[in-house]
Amino acid sequence: MPHRSAYVCLDCRVSFKHTVDHSGQHGYRCPRCRRALILAGDAFEAPPRRDRDAWRVLSVLLHAGLDFRQACCGCGPGYRPRSLREVRERLAYARRTGTSAARALATP
Repeated sequence: MPHRSAYVCLDCRVSFKHTVDHSGQHGYRCPRCRRALILAGDAFEAPPRRDRDAWRVLSVLLHAGLDFRQACCGCGPGYRPRSLREVRERLAYARRTGTSAARALATP
């Protein structure tokens, strides 16, 4: 059975479900702007298009290498910041302590 996951276009602020290609060369493109879609994961729920701050948070998370894939136990992707304030606090923590941005963003 094919596994479907969410792919997003951060510029257009839209998400689409596609079959996951495990080779990493999915080639899915946004039907609006034709840019490559980013794999967000199967547990991803897109924020409303008009919520710019939520899409900015999502952009930071995806560019840091975090996604919204289910853990093997089915308990979800773990903690993800939901506001710009939380993102700023965690990135400041990462700079102070020398930890990676991805690790700081995934820590509650």
